[in-house]
Amino acid sequence: MNFLSCLLAFLATAAAAAVSALSLSKKQHPLGTASFSGINFGYYYTFSAEDGDAVTYTNLDDGEYSMQWTDNSGYFIGGKGWNPGSAQQIFFDFFNITGYLAPPNGNNSLSIYGWTTDPLVEYRIIENLANDVNPALGLTLQGTVTSDGSVYQIYETRRVNATSITGIATFSQYWSIRQSTRSTGFVTIANHFNAWAAAGMPLGELGYQIVATEGHSGNGSAKVYVGSKPAGPCAAEYAQCGGEGFVGPTCCVSDTTCVVENEFYSQCLS
Repeated sequence: MNFLSCLLAFLATAAAAAVSALSLSKKQHPLGTASFSGINFGYYYTFSAEDGDAVTYTNLDDGEYSMQWTDNSGYFIGGKGWNPGSAQQIFFDFFNITGYLAPPNGNNSLSIYGWTTDPLVEYRIIENLANDVNPALGLTLQGTVTSDGSVYQIYETRRVNATSITGIATFSQYWSIRQSTRSTGFVTIANHFNAWAAAGMPLGELGYQIVATEGHSGNGSAKVYVGSKPAGPCAAEYAQCGGEGFVGPTCCVSDTTCVVENEFYSQCLS
């Protein structure tokens, strides 16, 4: 091969590498590795998506964030919270939702999501499920816990050679799945940690803990408020707390929860 042929071959290889690098630069990092994370208004945030061109995450003021997904065909997760987490009481308000809970907009959920190490555990306390699709379908029920106005079903599974916060590893997944879904309220984390321990599901050293919007495929958007207390006053028992066009408080006072009566009216009930 002469010098010109070698030069042309080198340039072709370099061009192909440049195109490949450009394509990769437009995508998010591999599944399970945070595309980005950091601190915003004192809250830890993290986001990851298989199809970074179809999903966007935006930090808003204080504990708020928003996400939007369009023609998405891959897994995504993002949210705001704390690093490390704790057995605290968390308040969340899941509002300004478009296309989130109605089929055929994918399998999406709102949860308290976090990790521990030693042992390595990925956990979810699921508060709201799109399409009522149980993500733990087929797993053995490990028990139940009653907390914050509802029964939660507890599940455990094992992931082998899967992506984790420490890299590719084998680890446990814990689930608490609320049976009466909701879009706002307090989550008493300690109740779930204690119930898991009683079921023989130990946790390790707490890593990050976020209020997560998570999904796979479909179209939609969500705006979420995260905090240790509501951004404003909560509705009293028996007061309205939601519904189409409602502009009042969407949280309820302690020991009550916002119960959806229909698309136009939700009420705080004990």
